[in-house]
Amino acid sequence: MTTAAPNTLNLYLNEIGQHELLSKADEVDLADRIRKAREASQKMELGDYRDIKQLKQLERLVKKGALAKERFILSNLRLVVSIAKKYPVPGSLELEDLIQEGNIGLEHAVEKFDGRKGFKFSTYGTFWIRQAINRLIDQHSNLIRIPADTHSALRRQLREADATSPELSVEMHRINALTKVASLDVPMVDDGDKDLHAVLASQEQTPDELVTEWHHQQLVVQALAKMRPQVRQMIRHRFGLDDGVEKTFIEIGDLAGVSAESARRAVAKALTELANDQALNPAS
Repeated sequence: MTTAAPNTLNLYLNEIGQHELLSKADEVDLADRIRKAREASQKMELGDYRDIKQLKQLERLVKKGALAKERFILSNLRLVVSIAKKYPVPGSLELEDLIQEGNIGLEHAVEKFDGRKGFKFSTYGTFWIRQAINRLIDQHSNLIRIPADTHSALRRQLREADATSPELSVEMHRINALTKVASLDVPMVDDGDKDLHAVLASQEQTPDELVTEWHHQQLVVQALAKMRPQVRQMIRHRFGLDDGVEKTFIEIGDLAGVSAESARRAVAKALTELANDQALNPAS
């Protein structure tokens, strides 16, 4: 490998390091400008303005939004690099590829981020950056292309159970076999009648549903306040509420000083109690 790539990467790292990090107030302000620019752009496309003066105002909002988006992205490029470095790079890819794909996820997160909800962008952005990088790795690591959300579910289950363990669901057994075999005519399971031409529908929640569920600030605060401190911390680890990284029950058990099974039962019980809590689920 030549020194050109490392030098290029070093130049990139030096360049993005010159952009100042944003305060929470900055994030709220920039997100508000981006939202107003999006609304102004929609009005312009629909011709929803009274006169030239109002059109000029809409154009100024769009321009301010573009500048806000650029600053937001530039100030968070280091977040992408820090996340990309945690991934093992497949042989067909390089670190720069993961960073580039992560930047696409970052841009998407910036466009969708709503600073009015009260949570920090780093947690929200991490989710979308990881989604983009995982999707790229999945596309290059298997002969058969599997939906990104299904790959995510498979990775989680494989971290917590061997491929032969009963804890791996029937669907995940099939998908795991699908990602390893080389022939389209090989059955996905032993003695099965379905080959790799079969299509499996994912039952996983979409990224939007997951983010909405776990980052609705007021609801999360209320729910966590009802838990014992140890269980509260387990929940935070499980769903990555502090750093955006979802931990396995083995990892949670190590941090809490209990077994993985005890951690799993504690989290499951807490989630069941939340689901049955009428104060948190008035419509249920």
